Amino acid sequence: MRELPAAVRPVVAFLNTVDVEDGTDVFGDGPEALADWLVGQGLCRSRPSVRAADVRAAVDLRRGLRSLALANTGEPVDTEDVRAAQEVLATLTLTMRLPAGPDAAESGPGLDAGGGPFSEALGRIAAAYFAASARGEWSRVRRCPAHDCAWVFWDSSKNASRRWCSMRVCGNRAKARAYTERRAAGPA
Repeated sequence: MRELPAAVRPVVAFLNTVDVEDGTDVFGDGPEALADWLVGQGLCRSRPSVRAADVRAAVDLRRGLRSLALANTGEPVDTEDVRAAQEVLATLTLTMRLPAGPDAAESGPGLDAGGGPFSEALGRIAAAYFAASARGEWSRVRRCPAHDCAWVFWDSSKNASRRWCSMRVCGNRAKARAYTERRAAGPA
Protein backbone atom coordinates (compact mmCIF):
# COMPACT_ATOMS: atom_id res chain seq x y z
CA MET A 1 0.00 0.00 0.00
CA ARG A 2 1.15 3.49 -0.78
CA GLU A 3 0.88 6.13 1.91
CA LEU A 4 -0.46 9.61 1.28
CA PRO A 5 2.56 11.60 0.06
CA ALA A 6 3.43 14.58 2.22
CA ALA A 7 3.18 16.89 -0.81
CA VAL A 8 -0.47 15.86 -1.36
CA ARG A 9 -1.56 16.23 2.29
CA PRO A 10 -2.35 19.97 2.07
CA VAL A 11 -4.73 19.38 -0.84
CA VAL A 12 -6.56 16.51 0.87
CA ALA A 13 -6.80 18.52 4.11
CA PHE A 14 -8.15 21.51 2.15
CA LEU A 15 -10.75 19.35 0.40
CA ASN A 16 -11.90 17.86 3.70
CA THR A 17 -12.61 21.24 5.31
CA VAL A 18 -16.22 20.47 4.48
CA ASP A 19 -17.79 17.42 6.12
CA VAL A 20 -21.04 16.44 4.40
CA GLU A 21 -21.87 13.73 6.94
CA ASP A 22 -21.55 16.09 9.92
CA GLY A 23 -22.89 19.10 8.01
CA THR A 24 -19.88 21.23 8.94
CA ASP A 25 -17.69 23.58 6.93
CA VAL A 26 -14.51 24.97 8.48
CA PHE A 27 -14.81 28.05 6.25
CA GLY A 28 -18.50 28.49 7.06
CA ASP A 29 -17.60 30.55 10.11
CA GLY A 30 -16.16 33.26 7.86
CA PRO A 31 -12.85 34.99 7.22
CA GLU A 32 -11.36 34.46 10.69
CA ALA A 33 -11.97 30.69 10.49
CA LEU A 34 -10.33 30.52 7.06
CA ALA A 35 -7.34 32.55 8.28
CA ASP A 36 -7.01 30.29 11.35
CA TRP A 37 -7.12 27.18 9.18
CA LEU A 38 -4.50 28.48 6.72
CA VAL A 39 -2.13 29.39 9.56
CA GLY A 40 -2.81 26.09 11.35
CA GLN A 41 -1.90 24.16 8.21
CA GLY A 42 1.35 26.10 7.79
CA LEU A 43 0.22 27.48 4.41
CA CYS A 44 0.93 31.09 5.40
CA ARG A 45 4.14 32.65 6.65
CA SER A 46 2.08 35.31 8.41
CA ARG A 47 -1.57 35.61 9.35
CA PRO A 48 -3.47 36.64 6.22
CA SER A 49 -6.05 39.36 6.09
CA VAL A 50 -9.07 37.48 4.78
CA ARG A 51 -12.28 39.05 3.45
CA ALA A 52 -15.65 37.49 2.61
CA ALA A 53 -14.64 37.44 -1.09
CA ASP A 54 -11.56 35.38 -0.14
CA VAL A 55 -13.76 32.84 1.63
CA ARG A 56 -15.85 32.53 -1.56
CA ALA A 57 -12.65 32.06 -3.59
CA ALA A 58 -11.42 29.31 -1.25
CA VAL A 59 -14.81 27.58 -1.38
CA ASP A 60 -14.87 27.82 -5.20
CA LEU A 61 -11.38 26.33 -5.48
CA ARG A 62 -12.33 23.59 -3.04
CA ARG A 63 -15.55 22.79 -4.97
CA GLY A 64 -13.66 22.43 -8.25
CA LEU A 65 -10.94 20.22 -6.83
CA ARG A 66 -13.53 18.09 -4.99
CA SER A 67 -15.33 17.59 -8.29
CA LEU A 68 -12.08 16.44 -9.90
CA ALA A 69 -11.47 14.07 -6.97
CA LEU A 70 -14.97 12.62 -7.48
CA ALA A 71 -14.18 12.15 -11.18
CA ASN A 72 -11.32 9.90 -10.05
CA THR A 73 -13.99 7.39 -8.94
CA GLY A 74 -15.58 7.43 -12.40
CA GLU A 75 -18.31 9.96 -11.64
CA PRO A 76 -18.95 12.90 -13.99
CA VAL A 77 -17.16 16.20 -13.42
CA ASP A 78 -19.32 19.16 -12.41
CA THR A 79 -18.17 21.61 -15.07
CA GLU A 80 -19.63 24.59 -13.20
CA ASP A 81 -17.57 23.75 -10.12
CA VAL A 82 -14.42 23.36 -12.21
CA ARG A 83 -15.14 26.65 -14.03
CA ALA A 84 -15.49 28.48 -10.69
CA ALA A 85 -12.18 26.98 -9.50
CA GLN A 86 -10.53 27.98 -12.77
CA GLU A 87 -11.62 31.58 -12.21
CA VAL A 88 -9.94 31.51 -8.80
CA LEU A 89 -6.77 30.01 -10.27
CA ALA A 90 -6.66 32.79 -12.87
CA THR A 91 -6.28 35.33 -10.04
CA LEU A 92 -3.30 33.59 -8.44
CA THR A 93 0.35 34.35 -9.13
CA LEU A 94 2.11 31.08 -9.86
CA THR A 95 5.66 30.99 -11.17
CA MET A 96 7.25 27.92 -12.67
CA ARG A 97 10.52 26.92 -11.01
CA LEU A 98 13.08 24.98 -13.03
CA PRO A 99 15.06 22.24 -11.33
CA ALA A 100 18.53 23.24 -10.20
CA GLY A 101 21.34 21.95 -8.07
CA PRO A 102 22.75 18.46 -7.54
CA ASP A 103 19.29 16.81 -7.29
CA ALA A 104 17.82 18.59 -10.34
CA ALA A 105 17.11 15.35 -12.19
CA GLU A 106 15.02 14.02 -9.30
CA SER A 107 13.28 17.21 -8.19
CA GLY A 108 11.81 18.26 -11.54
CA PRO A 109 10.07 21.57 -12.14
CA GLY A 110 7.67 23.09 -9.63
CA LEU A 111 5.35 26.01 -9.04
CA ASP A 112 5.89 28.77 -6.52
CA ALA A 113 3.04 30.95 -5.28
CA GLY A 114 3.29 34.72 -5.02
CA GLY A 115 1.12 37.59 -3.89
CA GLY A 116 -0.02 38.35 -0.37
CA PRO A 117 -0.32 35.71 2.36
CA PHE A 118 -3.82 34.61 1.33
CA SER A 119 -2.95 34.31 -2.38
CA GLU A 120 0.25 32.48 -1.50
CA ALA A 121 -1.71 29.98 0.60
CA LEU A 122 -4.23 29.22 -2.16
CA GLY A 123 -1.34 29.14 -4.61
CA ARG A 124 0.43 26.51 -2.52
CA ILE A 125 -2.71 24.35 -2.63
CA ALA A 126 -2.95 24.83 -6.40
CA ALA A 127 0.76 24.04 -6.81
CA ALA A 128 0.38 20.87 -4.71
CA TYR A 129 -2.54 19.79 -6.94
CA PHE A 130 -0.44 20.52 -10.05
CA ALA A 131 2.55 18.59 -8.71
CA ALA A 132 0.36 15.61 -7.75
CA SER A 133 -1.11 15.62 -11.25
CA ALA A 134 2.31 15.85 -12.88
CA ARG A 135 3.61 12.94 -10.78
CA GLY A 136 0.53 10.82 -11.57
CA GLU A 137 -0.58 10.86 -7.93
CA TRP A 138 -3.77 12.90 -8.35
CA SER A 139 -5.67 9.89 -9.72
CA ARG A 140 -5.37 8.34 -6.25
CA VAL A 141 -7.09 11.29 -4.58
CA ARG A 142 -10.73 10.27 -4.52
CA ARG A 143 -13.99 11.68 -3.21
CA CYS A 144 -16.35 9.09 -1.83
CA PRO A 145 -19.32 8.89 -4.23
CA ALA A 146 -21.78 8.36 -1.35
CA HIS A 147 -23.80 11.60 -1.31
CA ASP A 148 -24.19 11.44 2.47
CA CYS A 149 -20.41 11.15 2.91
CA ALA A 150 -18.33 12.76 0.10
CA TRP A 151 -15.13 12.43 2.17
CA VAL A 152 -11.90 12.88 0.21
CA PHE A 153 -9.37 10.10 0.73
CA TRP A 154 -6.14 8.69 -0.66
CA ASP A 155 -6.54 5.40 -2.53
CA SER A 156 -3.76 3.34 -1.03
CA SER A 157 -4.81 0.10 -2.70
CA LYS A 158 -2.16 -1.72 -4.70
CA ASN A 159 -4.06 -1.49 -7.99
CA ALA A 160 -5.58 1.99 -7.37
CA SER A 161 -9.15 0.67 -7.63
CA ARG A 162 -10.68 1.81 -4.35
CA ARG A 163 -14.02 3.56 -4.81
CA TRP A 164 -15.35 4.14 -1.30
CA CYS A 165 -13.75 5.92 1.63
CA SER A 166 -14.63 2.84 3.68
CA MET A 167 -15.96 -0.40 2.29
CA ARG A 168 -17.31 -1.24 5.76
CA VAL A 169 -19.47 1.89 5.87
CA CYS A 170 -20.15 3.62 2.54
CA GLY A 171 -19.43 0.59 0.35
CA ASN A 172 -21.73 -1.64 2.39
CA ARG A 173 -24.48 0.99 2.38
CA ALA A 174 -24.27 1.22 -1.42
CA LYS A 175 -24.34 -2.56 -1.82
CA ALA A 176 -27.32 -2.85 0.53
CA ARG A 177 -29.22 -0.12 -1.39
CA ALA A 178 -28.49 -1.82 -4.71
CA TYR A 179 -29.64 -5.18 -3.33
CA THR A 180 -32.86 -3.64 -1.98
CA GLU A 181 -33.53 -1.94 -5.34
CA ARG A 182 -32.98 -5.23 -7.22
CA ARG A 183 -35.33 -7.09 -4.84
CA ALA A 184 -37.99 -4.38 -5.17
CA ALA A 185 -37.79 -4.54 -8.98
CA GLY A 186 -38.59 -8.25 -8.89
CA PRO A 187 -37.25 -11.04 -11.06
CA ALA A 188 -35.64 -10.02 -14.33
